[in-house]
Amino acid sequence: MGFGLAFKAFIKAFKDPQKTEEFLKDNSFTSIEILDQSHIRLLNYLQQARLIDFLKEDITPFTDAQVGAAVRKIHQDCSQSLEELMTIRPLRDETEGTTVQIPKGYDSSEIKLVGKVRGEAPYTGVVVHRGWKALKRSLPKKTGETITDIICPAEIEVK
Repeated sequence: MGFGLAFKAFIKAFKDPQKTEEFLKDNSFTSIEILDQSHIRLLNYLQQARLIDFLKEDITPFTDAQVGAAVRKIHQDCSQSLEELMTIRPLRDETEGTTVQIPKGYDSSEIKLVGKVRGEAPYTGVVVHRGWKALKRSLPKKTGETITDIICPAEIEVK
């Protein structure tokens, strides 16, 4: 809903509060809310590799060796999970540290300029990060009618 429409509705409700109350008491209308849950499904997928468990756990009592061992497995599993969902490849072919020319009219969604950016393109710069792009996307589809914010259910071992 746009701001103008919302403002008009507010003024109408303000001018006739009795009619507004009657409208709100009428339960014949239903509230339709469409939520995009793809971000929750992505987190669920990464949690299968235990990424959220690791990120939310306090690792200060563990040694560097213990953390390193855990990270190696999580890194491997998360990388595999991501590859199952989408093909992720570097955005730029050049290696980091390579000097490149950025032409006038470059796509700012593909290139983030950092450092001493003055004036207008063309620019000469050094690749600090190659960027990433998704070539194939196959985020798991929503199953069932339930809209949920549960990333991962609690696991209870019954004995």
